[in-house]
Amino acid sequence: MKNIIYCRKSSEASDRQVLSIESQENEILALAERNQSKVSKIFRESMSAKQPGRPEFEKMVKLIEQNPGSVIFVWKLDRLARNPVDEGKIKWLLQKSIIDKIITPERIYLPNDNALISAVEFGMANQYIRDLSTNVKRGNKTKLEKGELPGPAPVGYLDNLATKKKEIDPVRGPLIKMAFELYATGGYSLKEVNNLVYDKSLRTKGGLRISKSQFDHILRNPFYSGVIKRNDQLYPGQHQPIVSKQLFDDVQNVLSGKSRPRPKTHFFPVRGFMFCHSCGCLLTASIKKGHTYYYCTNGKGKCEQHKKYLNKDKANELIAGLFEKVKFKAEDIEIAYLALKEKIQMHGYTSVSKKDQLAQNLKIEQGKLSNLSDIISTDPSMKESLKPKILSLEASIKNIQEQILNLSTQTQEQALTTLEQTKKAFLQACSASFDYLEGNDIKKSNVLKKLLWNAKIENQIVQQYQFKTPFSIMAESPKNLLLSEWLGR
Repeated sequence: MKNIIYCRKSSEASDRQVLSIESQENEILALAERNQSKVSKIFRESMSAKQPGRPEFEKMVKLIEQNPGSVIFVWKLDRLARNPVDEGKIKWLLQKSIIDKIITPERIYLPNDNALISAVEFGMANQYIRDLSTNVKRGNKTKLEKGELPGPAPVGYLDNLATKKKEIDPVRGPLIKMAFELYATGGYSLKEVNNLVYDKSLRTKGGLRISKSQFDHILRNPFYSGVIKRNDQLYPGQHQPIVSKQLFDDVQNVLSGKSRPRPKTHFFPVRGFMFCHSCGCLLTASIKKGHTYYYCTNGKGKCEQHKKYLNKDKANELIAGLFEKVKFKAEDIEIAYLALKEKIQMHGYTSVSKKDQLAQNLKIEQGKLSNLSDIISTDPSMKESLKPKILSLEASIKNIQEQILNLSTQTQEQALTTLEQTKKAFLQACSASFDYLEGNDIKKSNVLKKLLWNAKIENQIVQQYQFKTPFSIMAESPKNLLLSEWLGR
């Protein structure tokens, strides 16, 4: 005879469980000891029993079938089954005496017991799940009808615990909008837009990269335009939309292929990179009387800049002027490259300053995590609300630790490879202005994609601009330093 313990809790948060697995196990072990039964196997499961298919439960059933006369110790019958399929298995094994008895703290169930007793208890457990499902669906429907989204806020929004509303994330919300605007142009693939906003630090709440399928779901989710979709039904939301209905529809047309890029008679290389500094909308382009002009789309309907047309030649001049900001002398790049190469070959690779910076960042993140732990220890009720922030900090700490480890284990060969890539980037920056002005439209577009995030135009002047990494660092670096100072940087 085998004496078996089965402990189960649902996949809900631990503070919503009547009794945790550990508590169940302790109580049932004490029950087995009172019955002078030596336990041979303990099965533990953290999974809802509303549907068949629990792995540990199936293992237990298989073990019982191989060992007729087994005894099950369990907290309550509803721990064993809350669905008719699993209920039938247990009742049949008990009726055939393959299970000798089921022992709970409240009573013992035997093969010759009145079948109504166990049937009532299993039926109550099953009905509880059905009622719970009905109540949850009813509650969700009420929320939807009130314009509220059941469940956590999607990427780009935050859950306001005080008001119970979804609010735009001040950091990730604008990046979600940028993703919609870029993809709506039809000039970028899903992967390219994903990479662009990832480089701008768009992450999941856990600090991870958004997968391609998740990113596709974001662009298809009408929630960002103020509408909630559930079971193919649309509900007007009470939250503030991140994108307009028109922009959302434009993106859907591109996704569905209605606006998929086709061979074009006219290709405007700067479109998608220039924004209106006044209203933030993209600049589009058109040909009038044989000349190409860029102008604000006036997507918000209140911008005066859309009346001002920027000639193609003037636009190219503005962009080429920006590339001059990342340009270093080719001879200085070559001298610096040779000097650093010799230094690495003679003294090996060191990056003390970077390690120090990473160590400092690690200390700051660990301090933040420690502060949150102190808050939770003082007020345990804050644990769930602070959980997303804790996960984000833990992901950040892990990332910094991996960077420190990579620096510590970087070989001389890897350092030389990095140096080669650095030189290549400097040379790209050095020739960017010339390559852009002298290249055809495709070449211009490629240069823009490599170096520039965006340029914000107002009154035909660049008011604000942003380069991609590492060109943003080059743009900020002084160009008139002595070579020894430049090498130090």
